[in-house]
Amino acid sequence: MSAAAGRREPVWRAHATALLIALLGVAMMLAASAARAAEPIVRVEVLARQPILVGQQVGIDVTVLVPNFFMSAPDFPLFQVPGAIVTMPDARAQNSTETIGGVTYAGIRKTYVFTAEQDGDFDFPAATIRFTYAGEDGTPRQGSVTLPPTHIRAGAGGVPGVPGRSATAGQPHALLPVGRLSVTQTLSPAPDKGTVRLHAGDALVRTVTVFAPQAQAMMIRPLHATAPRGVRMFSADARLSDRSGRGDGAGGPGGERVETFTYVFEREGSYTLPPLRADWLDPATGKPARSEAPGIRVVVDVAGPSGALAPERALLASLPDVMSWTAIWWTAGTLALALAGALAWLRLGPVLRRLRQRAASRGTREREAQARMAALLAACAAGDPAAAYDALCAWTRAAYGVAPAFLAHRVGDASLADAIAALERQLFSAAAPGAPWEGRLLAEAVRRHASVERKEGHHRAAEELPPLNPPMRRHT
Repeated sequence: MSAAAGRREPVWRAHATALLIALLGVAMMLAASAARAAEPIVRVEVLARQPILVGQQVGIDVTVLVPNFFMSAPDFPLFQVPGAIVTMPDARAQNSTETIGGVTYAGIRKTYVFTAEQDGDFDFPAATIRFTYAGEDGTPRQGSVTLPPTHIRAGAGGVPGVPGRSATAGQPHALLPVGRLSVTQTLSPAPDKGTVRLHAGDALVRTVTVFAPQAQAMMIRPLHATAPRGVRMFSADARLSDRSGRGDGAGGPGGERVETFTYVFEREGSYTLPPLRADWLDPATGKPARSEAPGIRVVVDVAGPSGALAPERALLASLPDVMSWTAIWWTAGTLALALAGALAWLRLGPVLRRLRQRAASRGTREREAQARMAALLAACAAGDPAAAYDALCAWTRAAYGVAPAFLAHRVGDASLADAIAALERQLFSAAAPGAPWEGRLLAEAVRRHASVERKEGHHRAAEELPPLNPPMRRHT
């Protein structure tokens, strides 16, 4: 019995080995067949629960998968959807690998940002994406995928005040960012115990930054700023930027709007600059809400020494002593002066009026130039080259009527010319600068130039144009 069993054992072992070899061969054939049949795959995923809110920024992931590996990046197109805004943020695509049906796929994912401008149903376009990938033998193959039908529903939910489709004209109302806005402000000069203290003629620069998480900067409404009586206000162009992430405490992607306001206080007194408010839509309640930069208390003192009398007040104070000499001579002199003044006014009145108008215009230009220079110094202190260049151009136009480069060469100020040239290289040079721009040199050159102007007692205004028709010189 044992001998027979011993003779049968090698036979079964041989059959088992042959069966195992056959199964391995079938598995290899199936794997090769699956590799030959593997084709590119595309997936589309909406990263939000529907229906979404009007104005809400929603991410849409588009992932392209190919067997083996990519030999060229997919050409992700830009889309246009009526009634919505679709953008593709300037962020790097994400690479991945995964196994599907025993085949290893390489994937590239790109995220679109979808924002509905009105209520309704939207269909993501069925676009075609083309690329090159490696076949099973490693040779390049041309591939393409078509995006599957993707449906997005947006609605305001019937909440009063929430932007939606206009019932009359069918046009969307102005949108609000969905989510709490972060509003911060900086002041130059900085306040002391909650109060900014200035002298008459000084300027206060107020910079307000509004950050909208998960929203585009263009959806942040402009800030509405006003100034109390006796205060002149100048506003710079707003700066908008969209970013994929932030390094501060807010974190995450979003849009940023920066607005700068310059207030010039012409008279002494106590002033309150009103708060600045930014509107947004609360996603929890669907109702509009506000974030604000707080108001500012400003105390302005009279310029110059407090004990000195103004020239006109000193003259009035001396009149009683003059009149005490003799009333007769004073009366006669007054009458004579009045008569002479009346006669002179008939001839010199128009000339004097023109001189007063020129003086008033010159005073207005000087005050505007002071405000522009204050904005320039604030931009230099903040290290913002774009804002500094805008303020520099505004200052030279207001004070001298020329461009920055012409002013530096005209007055012969080498340090000012070098500082302006460094700023222009920072902004307009084709080569990327090696170090961040420092506004300290430009600020020092501007202050030094202004100090020289004050010592000389005049501004170097732009040269007047020559006569249109100069007199002809007669040749003999």
